[in-house]
Amino acid sequence: MRIQKRLLGSSASIWLIIGMTAILTLVIVVLAVFNYNREVRYMEKVLGEKGGALIKSFEAGAQAGMMGRFGTESRLQALIDATAELPDILYITLTDQSGKIIAHSDSERIGEVFLSKTQIKALSPTQKAQWKILEDNHTPDSFIVFKEFITLNADRSQVTNYMMGGMMQHRMNGTSSGTKGTSSHMGMMQRQQSQDIIIKPLIFIGLDIKPFVDARGEDITIMATTSAVLLLLALGCMVSLVWVQAYHRSNKQLKDTRAFAAEIVSNLPVGLVVVGPDGNITHLNRDAAALLGADAKTVINQSVDDVLPANIIKLSEDGASMKTPITRELSIKVAGKSSPVNISVAPVVTDEGLHLGKIFILSDLTEIHRLQSEMRQREKMAAIGNLAAGIAHEVRNPLSSIKGFATYFAGLFDEGSESQKAAKVMISETERLNRVISELLEFSRPSDFKLRKTDMNIVIDTVSRLLQQDAVSQGVEVEIHVDQDLPHIELDADRIVQALLNIGLNGIQAMETGGQLSINVRASDSRLLIEMSDTGIGIPEKDKEIIFDPYFTTKNQGTGLGLAVVRKIVEGHGGKIDIASTAGKGTTFTISFV
Repeated sequence: MRIQKRLLGSSASIWLIIGMTAILTLVIVVLAVFNYNREVRYMEKVLGEKGGALIKSFEAGAQAGMMGRFGTESRLQALIDATAELPDILYITLTDQSGKIIAHSDSERIGEVFLSKTQIKALSPTQKAQWKILEDNHTPDSFIVFKEFITLNADRSQVTNYMMGGMMQHRMNGTSSGTKGTSSHMGMMQRQQSQDIIIKPLIFIGLDIKPFVDARGEDITIMATTSAVLLLLALGCMVSLVWVQAYHRSNKQLKDTRAFAAEIVSNLPVGLVVVGPDGNITHLNRDAAALLGADAKTVINQSVDDVLPANIIKLSEDGASMKTPITRELSIKVAGKSSPVNISVAPVVTDEGLHLGKIFILSDLTEIHRLQSEMRQREKMAAIGNLAAGIAHEVRNPLSSIKGFATYFAGLFDEGSESQKAAKVMISETERLNRVISELLEFSRPSDFKLRKTDMNIVIDTVSRLLQQDAVSQGVEVEIHVDQDLPHIELDADRIVQALLNIGLNGIQAMETGGQLSINVRASDSRLLIEMSDTGIGIPEKDKEIIFDPYFTTKNQGTGLGLAVVRKIVEGHGGKIDIASTAGKGTTFTISFV
């Protein structure tokens, strides 16, 4: 699942880079096109203004020639030729409205058609300079600036005659026969004048666009290079951003993993101690701190010899040469209390064989030992139960016969005689033996409880009544407290009365000079608690572990089965019984039912 998430994250990053690259490329292309169009507009503006200025200069020169009465048409050609020699000018031409050349910087083209009538009409020349890129088969592509040709303060007919005279002079000089062409052309001009046709000449200046095209090419190259560099920088920034995000994401995942691992280690149900290669503790979790009686924060970076018990350190040294973990059950003593602990020591080694330290795993076996003890106790109780059943079967019937004969012989002897006394002792001992067998049968009897909803007030009242006579004779005061509104739980009332009666009688018998027996019944969370306390002599510490064992008793006349029966009844109901006792101050039995 984690690998799949990583693959999805990598795929998303790749698509993000591709998408951002496409957007950046589109933006850069749009900017490049915008810059290119701006360069074209700038070129057109510069060339247009330059051509317009040249036309104005040419018009001013033509006016000066007429005002000075140059008179000869060669003056016009000289002006055109002089102007055409300026840098970046390809040609200068004057045409009529039909597009026929009437003056040209290349005199050989006079009389040719420069532009057709349709082209002239499409250009729509006016008295304001205009421009256009012209593709011509006779001349290189040029940037033409054109307008109607006028001179300042000059009559248009005078200009027309001046131009026509120049064209006629060129025709006269350019024909081989001289006479025929000139006469014909002059005749035509005369007819035009006679008809009062006024020619509106047009001026065209062709400018060389190659320097601007070359400059534009350099600009395009620079722009493309700059765009590529910007794109690469943007891509680098995006990739770096993705890498940084991936780094932060990985770093966060690593921190989360570490926090998760630390949380797992801290809440493991076993103690964990990690020791570095220098022998100092690098980590100690909560359970280990509780087992060792140490503070998890203060022992960090302390030497392991100062924290762990000596027997654990010795186990670690004994297993130092082993490459596999070593496990032993040891007893450690903390705050004066010994606890059984299972110790596992394992070396921490890298794949390259580098030693990084050791791990100590400590498992508290106290509860396991307690459960094992309870299991052994139950096995022993089961064995005693089977034995009791066999004894009761084999002994009870003969015992009844013995009691019958003893009673018979007691009736034969004189009242108060030694024989009658002996017979009565025999009867008493037979009854005591029968009582022991009855208790054995009670102990060995299967726990076939008859459970039903029971009111604890009735149970406790029955117990107090049964204990009352023994308590009065022993000088013991019985104090009872039962909480109101106790829940009714499913119990076998008769068996619970028997268990509480056994505990109460033991408590009364433990108070030889009188005292107080307290019975307290209360609800705690989802449990029902019954506490029976006495102010007797208490139970020695060494006897607390075996007080519920069958046949253990400190009384001369006791059978040692009373508390064993109590525990059997309580555990048969799914409950638990605990004991707390202080020598000379008394004992408290606590029974809890869920």
